[in-house]
Parts: sequence; structure tokens; C-alpha cells
Amino acid sequence: MNFIRKQCETDDDYWRIRRFFRSLSSVDVRPTANWDVCDFDYWRWHTLESVWERSPRELRYWENQEEEIVGVLVYGDPGVCHPMADPAVATEDLLHQMLETAESEFLLSLDDGRRLLFPWAGTEDALLNSVLEVRGYELHASGHSTQYHGWQSLLDGPPSAQALDGYSLRSMGSDDYSARSLASWRVFHPGEPDEGADPVGDWYANVQRAPLYRRDLDIVAIDDATSEMAAFSTGYFDDVARIGNILLSGAVPAHPHEELECWTVTELLSRLHRLGAVGCSLTWFESDPGDVYTSAGFDVHSVSKVWKKTF
Repeated sequence: MNFIRKQCETDDDYWRIRRFFRSLSSVDVRPTANWDVCDFDYWRWHTLESVWERSPRELRYWENQEEEIVGVLVYGDPGVCHPMADPAVATEDLLHQMLETAESEFLLSLDDGRRLLFPWAGTEDALLNSVLEVRGYELHASGHSTQYHGWQSLLDGPPSAQALDGYSLRSMGSDDYSARSLASWRVFHPGEPDEGADPVGDWYANVQRAPLYRRDLDIVAIDDATSEMAAFSTGYFDDVARIGNILLSGAVPAHPHEELECWTVTELLSRLHRLGAVGCSLTWFESDPGDVYTSAGFDVHSVSKVWKKTF
């Protein structure tokens, strides 16, 4: 089958690509290496907009002869790519085309003259893993080279939330940007001085601009004594596939962080259940946070690994 490579050039192209990601969840709502529409929204409105300040025009996609999108190549961090194809129609030729494009456009250039590419692939995707091996890639080992895709059914409701004395939960408020930015900094940059945090937190407005964002699915935990934000869990809800996805979650180390994070996660799951969600997914890298998520009812459904090739 002949596939046609295209570039995202218009808003209509972007929204067609977004519908492609939404369609993948109609086959299997449980998480795989292929993103769902919540992942795509988060990449578009947070990672792309706030972290790298790049344009959706960098998206590359492939159509079949019926002009249906069958695969999308997403550029992540410098040198990192995500080749994602509809598993029902993916072929070796399509995957080779996607990787050839990544190798010509998305390489990371080092000062010593080397150029690197790091594609992600699900361990269950035998076809993509085979193509990567044929093209000379090897599995890469680092602190962020393995992703765990967690899943839990919400048909019967999540585990009961365990409240903590001295703390209270509420939805993210319109005046919380600075506090939310500081809490995120302390969670994801432990041990670094607070001066590195964005004092305004305007980046969080982009998280909220995503089409699937809902304020009632943006949970924060507050220290009752100090009014300090101590934990957070932010999720999107795809009301077509009826699945939730927790995109951001964490608790400030100075507080009982594992218990607080579990509490915010289970509260978010309860709200998703009340909205009619059939399940919820989340992704994490390190194994330790998985202990928090498994205690909140998640099982590891699939695993992704990053590959590496030097040019």
C-alpha cells in the first residue's frame, strides 16, 4: 500500500491529526505506546507551547489512498520522536518512512559532531521494534528510558480516598497560578532553590487551554495551617471514549507526599467515575512512583522503551 507523507500546515490539519489520536481509543481504551487524545492535548498545549515554544507545524503525518490518516510522527524533546501508527494498518514500509523522516529532520546534534535520535516504542509492538533493529537502533538505558502505562477500570469505582488530618482538597482556583507553579517546581526539582520557579505561573494557563481540561478534574491539596499548596493531580477527560488520563501528579516532599498524592489521585478518580468514565490511564517513568499509583488502584498495562542510534 502506498502512503503519502504530509506536514501539518493549517488548523484543519491539526484538528484532523487530533481526531486520529481520538480514534485510536475507540479500538482499545487501555493505554499503549500510542497516545490518546488527552496525551496529544497535553503535548500541544503544555509541552509544545510552554516548554519548547514550538509550533504544531512540525507534526508529520501519513495518509492512505483514501486520504485517511494512518500514522503521526511527533517530535518530543530534542532528538526524541514518537512514531505512532494505527495498528490495524501499520506496515514495515510505513514505519520505515516515519523513521526516515525523523532521521532527516529530528536529529539531536552534539558539539562533538555526533547526531542522535531516540525513538519510543511499546514493548508489545513487535513490528516497530523489528524495524528499529533492522535500522540499527539499540535499546537505550537511562533514568528516563522506560515508561510504565498504568490503567484501572472505573466501572465499579476507584478505591476509597484516605483523607489526611491537617490538609484539605479543592479544585484549582483562578488565583492559584503562582502557588501551583511553586508546588510543581518543588515536586519536579527537589533540592533546587525556589528562585528557579516561575513566580507568575502563566505556563499553567496553557494546561487549562486544552480542549479537554476541566477545573473540577484539577485537584490540589492545601496545608490547612499554612495555606500552602502541598499536592496536585490534574486530569483530562475524553468524553467520547469515556476515559480519563492523569497528566500531572505529585506532592511536595516537605509534606507526607506519598499519602497526599494518593489522596489527590483517588479524589480525581472518584470525580471521573461520577462523570461516567469507564477507566483512567496515567504514565510514569521511575518505578518508585508506581507504588503510589498501584496503591491508588492502577495496574501496569503496557511498557514503552526508548531506542537510540548515533549518526
